[in-house]
Amino acid sequence: MRRRIPALLAAIVLGLGLTPGPVHAAPPASVSAGGGIVAPPRFDFATARAAADPETQARIAAIAALLPDNWQAMLADKRERMGLNPSLAQELVADAIDPSLYQCQDTQFTTYTLGLLEGVDLDTLLVLLIFGVLDYAAYDALIYGQPNNEADYGLPASHKSTLKRTFKDAQQFWDVNLFDVKLMAMQNDMLQDPTRVARMVAFIWGLDEDQAAAAAAEIMAIIGSVPALDGGRNPIFTLNAFAFTAEGEADPLLRDVPDKVVFGEGMLTAIGALGLGTAGARAILAHEMAHHVQFEQGLFDSPLTGAEATRRTELMADGFGTYFVTHPRGLNFNGVQIHQAQQTFYEVGDCFFDDPSHHGTPNQRLRASVWGAQIAQQATGIRPILPSMNLFNRFERKLPALIKPDARPEPAGRL
Repeated sequence: MRRRIPALLAAIVLGLGLTPGPVHAAPPASVSAGGGIVAPPRFDFATARAAADPETQARIAAIAALLPDNWQAMLADKRERMGLNPSLAQELVADAIDPSLYQCQDTQFTTYTLGLLEGVDLDTLLVLLIFGVLDYAAYDALIYGQPNNEADYGLPASHKSTLKRTFKDAQQFWDVNLFDVKLMAMQNDMLQDPTRVARMVAFIWGLDEDQAAAAAAEIMAIIGSVPALDGGRNPIFTLNAFAFTAEGEADPLLRDVPDKVVFGEGMLTAIGALGLGTAGARAILAHEMAHHVQFEQGLFDSPLTGAEATRRTELMADGFGTYFVTHPRGLNFNGVQIHQAQQTFYEVGDCFFDDPSHHGTPNQRLRASVWGAQIAQQATGIRPILPSMNLFNRFERKLPALIKPDARPEPAGRL
């Protein structure tokens, strides 16, 4: 049976506003984002805001007063244009996925993430959600990040050399051109920099320098008022990874953004805390590079919509990524490392069946990863690398088995 965490915490825990990786619903025609490694569920802002206490209402009003009258629509537009978060108004497919057919459970990742929020009141989290603050580090890295700016976008020293080697190996492994993809991090200290926070506020709402600085100061004051948020350094702000391409984009600001993989420092912290080693981090990077294979080969297209469409592409990236890390001509993981990679994908599964960003249950993501490893281990002789379209065709045939209902029937006579 699946368990639900409170709606607001669910929106925080798995709704960091990052998707393809990560991390997605069908992206806008002009911008495609590879879903974040975790899925952002829908969040009913209007209901949550109406239930907030007077102090929280006042905080929301103070920031809103500094923004244009249509600030909510502008924020939604930026999210949709960058493809990192599905539109909250998106129409859901009514019969996309029946939750009663699937076994789904919280994972260690869920427990760990809830622990990051200990000492953070729900009203503060609501304010951060309403103004999109949980997205700021991702948007900052996406729009302004440069790989040569190590101070602001460099990977943590503990993972830098390993992830850079994995990145180069993935570029050479696949039969599509991935050499234009840039790898960088979103760092936990982004929200401590008034200039970068103001730049992000100005980007979202088109404010002038003084207006943006004032709004940024209000937001940073709210973050600073809660010790558990550590002045913005709490890993919750960067707990994801995603792939991005702006192919076909007309907006000059987005059109010139190169293909990217952005790896959240918070996600690396989580992987370490769960004991998944460097193998877990490398598997996540492999998943995001698999999204770029999908971009190049047009593999996001299918008759599916909503949650079913996203689940398909995310499970495909899990399988492709594990194929790469297992294959002798890829990363050639050993048995322990393969298990850690598979466990990583299991941990970041979600139970948000009715959300257009549903990435697959823990069991489904595990199955997809196991499938990828098995295909890699079937190679004989010189162990050739399958063409990506060959692997894709095999995945399409396997998909019904990966998503086959697995709920245990209730014993007869039980209510």
